[in-house]
Amino acid sequence: MEKKDIILNIPHSSVCGIFDSRLGGWDRNPHFVNDCVNKWTDWYTDLLFSVPAMPNVIPFVFEYSRFVVDVERLYNDEKGKEGQGIIYTNFDGYKRSEKIDRRKLTNIWETHCMKILNRIKENDILIDCHSFPSELDKDCDICVGFNDDWSFDGRIVNLIKEEFEKSGYKVKLNSPYSNSIIPFKGYNVSGISDSGYNPSYKTNYKSVMIEVNKKIYMNEKRLTLERNQRQWMRWFGCLERIYKKLSELNV
Repeated sequence: MEKKDIILNIPHSSVCGIFDSRLGGWDRNPHFVNDCVNKWTDWYTDLLFSVPAMPNVIPFVFEYSRFVVDVERLYNDEKGKEGQGIIYTNFDGYKRSEKIDRRKLTNIWETHCMKILNRIKENDILIDCHSFPSELDKDCDICVGFNDDWSFDGRIVNLIKEEFEKSGYKVKLNSPYSNSIIPFKGYNVSGISDSGYNPSYKTNYKSVMIEVNKKIYMNEKRLTLERNQRQWMRWFGCLERIYKKLSELNV
């Protein structure tokens, strides 16, 4: 059997491009930075989920902020009605410039999705990697999210849940967030770009989301990492066990 890879989608860790006039289009408003950017950026998740010693764990880190393009959203996403689709136009009352290059932004979104689609193969496991503000749920350390469709595998969800709990973390399922990214489903950008993307093609892989409460790895006010060495040993020890067991799981 071909070796199984763990594909990491890390979409919200960057703050790049927010104040670029053509791409970002947001005013340099300190209240917007504090209320939105600082709160809703998944700080350090590119570091948190990556394990360089495991070559079959492949991270895809989106280079721009979610306030430039949200690669978690679907084309014609329902959240677009609130100004929070692929291209945010309104966030918590803060308005974005209308002079942004929407075509370029849509192509940036698609490029990230295509990188994952071109790399993932049959039976791989896609992990959607996020963090959430502690104010959303102070009693939950880890949220494991999943879909009610072909991408779900209960063994994967239970394995992740049990390993985190063995390491002393409090785990909830589909709370405070639910679902997980599945780039093959519902993406149809025909007429938006010339990439040749075929939305009807689907590889048989599984997808699961891991959301980490920011309180367990960082200071949310200072935006600095936790300095407790034992905490980091616990985290990476648990994560490596999860990746290893997932790699060996017969999906």
